[in-house]
Amino acid sequence: MNKLLVYLGVIGGVLLFFSCYNNNKDITKPTATGLDNISFRDDIVPIVTSGACGCHINGKVSNAVPFAIKDTIYFSTIQSRSSVFESMAKGGEHPGEGGIYFTPAQAAIIQTWIAQGAKDNYVPPAITGPVTYTINIVPIYKQVCKGSACHGGLGPNLDYAKMTADKDMLSQIMGSAGANGHKGGTMSLDGTTTATFLAWITQGQPL
Repeated sequence: MNKLLVYLGVIGGVLLFFSCYNNNKDITKPTATGLDNISFRDDIVPIVTSGACGCHINGKVSNAVPFAIKDTIYFSTIQSRSSVFESMAKGGEHPGEGGIYFTPAQAAIIQTWIAQGAKDNYVPPAITGPVTYTINIVPIYKQVCKGSACHGGLGPNLDYAKMTADKDMLSQIMGSAGANGHKGGTMSLDGTTTATFLAWITQGQPL
């Protein structure tokens, strides 16, 4: 009987230990085998959407900026915070709550990705179905374009009428992944965003 109680106590202690939060170990290990060519999708996304960074996915914490919703990765949101990640990778503090930090390996990967231009290597599949302003464009606009320093803040609000009126400018912006045409300066847009907007424009910008 005493042996059984001891055994159960040990098992309970192990389960309790693994149920506790340990930031350094519960972030998915990056897949990079070297630092020559860091992949945003394979190496960076697992770091910023797992473990402690899980607050930033699927709206788990209301005041945490979402990096991913279901299977949609918001590259522009992640990329725009590269300076924050770089600071954390060099030992800086997490700007929100909690003692969030990266392992040395993760810090090296993040710093290398930023040094390589903080780019997205993902090429989305061709969009063949219908794309509408209400269903497809508005969610991207709210996530990627709106903000205190962007549209709806320092920049003007955009709506269907303005987007259709500035079709040529929008085509230039999306065709260059944000490098050209944007009055507010150069942007870095992911392939899914640009492909969706370009498909919407090609289809006649349906509402």
